[in-house]
Amino acid sequence: MSRLRRQLLLLLLVLSPGPGCADTVIAGLRVWHPPQSTRLVFDLSDPVEFELFDLSDPKRLVVDMRRALVLGTLPESSALGPYLGGIRYGSPKSETLRFVFDLKQSVGYDAFLLPPEGTYGHRLVVDISPLEVEAVDRNRLKPGKRARSFVIVIDPGHGGEDPGATGRRHTREKDVVLAVSKRLSRLINGEIGMQARLTRDRDYYVSLRGRIDIAVREKADLFVSVHADAAKRRSAMGASVYILSNKGATSEIARQLARRENASDLAGGVQLKDREVSVREMILDMEIDWKIRESRDFASAVLKELGMIGPLHSRKVHQAGFVVLKAIEIPAILVEMGYITNDQEEQKLANSLHQERLAAAIFRGIKEYCRQERDCPMVGNSPALYTVKKADSLSLIAARYGFTVQQLRSENALSSDRLQVGQELILPER
Repeated sequence: MSRLRRQLLLLLLVLSPGPGCADTVIAGLRVWHPPQSTRLVFDLSDPVEFELFDLSDPKRLVVDMRRALVLGTLPESSALGPYLGGIRYGSPKSETLRFVFDLKQSVGYDAFLLPPEGTYGHRLVVDISPLEVEAVDRNRLKPGKRARSFVIVIDPGHGGEDPGATGRRHTREKDVVLAVSKRLSRLINGEIGMQARLTRDRDYYVSLRGRIDIAVREKADLFVSVHADAAKRRSAMGASVYILSNKGATSEIARQLARRENASDLAGGVQLKDREVSVREMILDMEIDWKIRESRDFASAVLKELGMIGPLHSRKVHQAGFVVLKAIEIPAILVEMGYITNDQEEQKLANSLHQERLAAAIFRGIKEYCRQERDCPMVGNSPALYTVKKADSLSLIAARYGFTVQQLRSENALSSDRLQVGQELILPER
C-alpha cells in the first residue's frame, strides 16, 4: 500500500462517525525477547486509555483499549515468544478494542505508556515474565583467590525502546555500543583465563537494576559500561572514562552525563522509585573506598589506551553518580567512546574498523590493569607472531593490535595487502 493511500485510509478511519470513530490508531505491535521476559510494544498515534487483566480456564492476558482501532499487521503466534501461545482482537462492547493473548504458563505482567522518544512515537508497553524465575544470587562480590575464570561483564548501554543518543546521520548509540561490546567480548574470550559476559547481546532494553543483577549473578570481577556521548555543541569530541563518585560529580559535564544516563530507565520504561529503593538497599555496606581506588586504576589504564587511537575529551578520569556503577562492589567504569553528535565522530563510530580499534583499546586497558592486580589471571604480552585466519585483513589485524597498516607492511616487507590463511605476520613492538 502506498504511503499516500495509507494516510488517506488512516484519516477516513479516524474521522468517520459511529462505531469506527477512534481517538488512537494502533500502527503495529512489536515484540522484544529479553532474557526471562517478553515485552510487547503497541505503536500508537496518540496516548490511549487502557486496562490490563488476566483470565483463567484457560489462562489468558487481556489488554482493553478505549476508542482505538488497529491499522497494520500483528505478529504471527510463533513470534510471540515462550510465554504466549496466540493473539486475537475484537470489540466486546462499544468503544472498546480488546486484545487477548493465550498464555502457556502463569505470568506476572505490567503495562505503562511511553511518550515519543527519538524515532519512536507514543507507545503502550506490556511486560510479561514467568512467575517461577530463578532467584538471583545477591551475595556480595568480594575480591579473593578463585579457581575459575576472571569474569568481565560488558554492559552495552541503552537498547530496545531506549535508543540513546542519535547522530545527524541517524546513527543510534544503542547500535554502536552493542557492536563494540560484541567485539570486546570476542577479544576477552580469546584470552586464556578470562571470560566475557554481556548484559545484552541483541536489541532489547535491560533496566539499570537488571544490568546490576547480571553482574552479581555472573560473579563479575570487572564491569565495563559502554556508551557514546552527546552534546548540544556539535564540535564536542573525544573519548572519556568515568567512575563512581560518592561525593558528587567532578565537573558539570560529568553531572549532566550522569543525569542523562541515569534517566535511561525512563526511556526504557522503568519507574524511578523502584530503582532508587534498590540502590539504597545495595549501597549500604559497599566497600566504597577500595572500589573507587581500583576503579580509578582501571579507568586510567583504559583511558591511556583510548588516547592512543584517537582524541580524548579529557585526559582525566572523571567521577559522577552513575546508577549502574553504584550497586556492585567491584571495579566498574563507564566508557564514553566519543561524541555521536559530532559529525566526524559519528562517522567513525559507525565504521567497523574503528569499532574494532575501540574494542581493542578497551581490551588492552583491561590487560594493563590486570598486570597490576593479584586476582587477575597471568596476562602475557601481545604475541610476536600472528597467524592469519579466515576473514582477516591487514587493516583488521592492525586495528586489533593497535598498529597502523603501514607498520605491519614495513615489519613484514609486504608489497600488497593481500593475505593468505595460515600466513604468519610479525607484530611490531608496542
